[in-house]
Amino acid sequence: MAPSNTSSAASDVLRAPLPTLTPEFVAEHYPSQLRLVHVDLLHRHGERTPVSHRIPEISPKYWNICAKGNPLHRDFLKAIGRNTESAGGDGTDGGVQWQSHIFKNATRSSGTIFGVSSAAAQHPSDTSQPTEATCGFGQLTDTGRQSMAALGANMRELYVDALRFLPNTLHSNNKSDTLYLRTTIYTRAFESLQHVLGGLYPEIPVGSPKLRVHVRPSDRDNLFPDFGCKQMVKQSMKLNAQNIERNEAEFQQLHQDMLKIPGLSAYLDADHKSGQAQAAISVMDVVAPMHIHDMPLPQGINDELIGRLSHMASVENLHSAWQSSAVARMQIGQLVYELAGNIVDAVQTDRAPIAATQPQLGIYSGHDTTLAPLLAVFGHDADKPTHDAPPNLEWPPYASSMRIELLNDTVSPHPTVQPSWEQDPAHPSADPSKVPFDERVRPTNVPKSLYQWTSRRQGSGPTEQVNPRATRDYYVRVWYNDRALLLPACRDPGAHHSKHGPSVCTLDGFFKQIARFAATEKETRVECLAS
Repeated sequence: MAPSNTSSAASDVLRAPLPTLTPEFVAEHYPSQLRLVHVDLLHRHGERTPVSHRIPEISPKYWNICAKGNPLHRDFLKAIGRNTESAGGDGTDGGVQWQSHIFKNATRSSGTIFGVSSAAAQHPSDTSQPTEATCGFGQLTDTGRQSMAALGANMRELYVDALRFLPNTLHSNNKSDTLYLRTTIYTRAFESLQHVLGGLYPEIPVGSPKLRVHVRPSDRDNLFPDFGCKQMVKQSMKLNAQNIERNEAEFQQLHQDMLKIPGLSAYLDADHKSGQAQAAISVMDVVAPMHIHDMPLPQGINDELIGRLSHMASVENLHSAWQSSAVARMQIGQLVYELAGNIVDAVQTDRAPIAATQPQLGIYSGHDTTLAPLLAVFGHDADKPTHDAPPNLEWPPYASSMRIELLNDTVSPHPTVQPSWEQDPAHPSADPSKVPFDERVRPTNVPKSLYQWTSRRQGSGPTEQVNPRATRDYYVRVWYNDRALLLPACRDPGAHHSKHGPSVCTLDGFFKQIARFAATEKETRVECLAS
């Protein structure tokens, strides 16, 4: 393999930026009158190896970049072996060396987007040999562990040190109402969560009660799309094919440029005809981990090419969620529904006249397929005649994170105008689930009680009335890595904070943005089976 002509610094498109928590940043975004009530942190796992061995002409058969992580991984497998009915490994030497899923028999199909595996192939120029540092395919690397610990440390600097929102340490009397922890069945996601926690709370006292981590069966997990949803797959493939056709010239140019790179031409000729779908993601899944781990790459594979691969991989796979609210809803709607419920629970707990417990921080450890459709949900503009993805859309980098912050402000002036949707005629159905998705102004799990207030008329007892402004002291802000997102529904003058602008949505502005996407399990099942 020829040496690369790139610098040792990995491309920005591969590494998620963290917010720089200067005093000015904290003062601007977290003034004293904005009180944090609840935060949900969703993240992609850290840097990993490719999901399988492909393009042996340029990539090593043995990825020896897990020297520090392998002992931790073995300890992890032993731990879950004690606490689950089935745990095992798929190491080639008969021992428990590497396991991609938490449960031995719990596998999940991710489709066929990554192309053909060359599991047994080793190119003559590849001198790699198995060592104690050899990773499994799809394994969290030592670099990935560092990235996740850095994310946790950044969250500690913000939510513990700067804002005093979370306690300084986790003790037995506060852990249950401080954190809610969730991961998918993939070990790289679970171990990423471990390292986020290690950065957030680096000194948990020995003997402290164990933290509960929630893991759902793969066929019931809403942290990623279910590829068994036939209608989602059908609509996604149709839209993705149209996107590829619209971008044919760019795909053709990328294909021609990659054919000039030693080692790639044979792979492309064998597995991907010119302009065929999935070429970008298949190549990126190999060269991106090599690049970010400073492995030698052929001349021509550099930051610029990887940036193009990231964008075209998004065209191949992610644009459909931006173009169709139904596709996005089938991909991630059940998680949106759950996150809306978290916000409702946090508001009700915050307003409760007696002390109640609600996790202050929820951490959801997922994947690129968790964050990508959520970006489409938060970026969807219902007022646009077409719903194309942003022209600069890129694949979510490793260790990317999204934070949904619930805020309370009883000091600043409230918006003085009504949001436009409050003036629209109400749907005649009294059952929220009967309202078409595109006509909903809030998710169906937002109860009327959230808007009830007690009034008294002279000569009569108290009566319960619905006040659409009853939640006006609550706001929601969504962060993606180091920037606050501007949710289109919150551009409405009555739907955002009077001082902090559209990035700080009113609670109802946030609900309006996500309403057409939040779906129950039953609603998703009906859509998936629709003809």
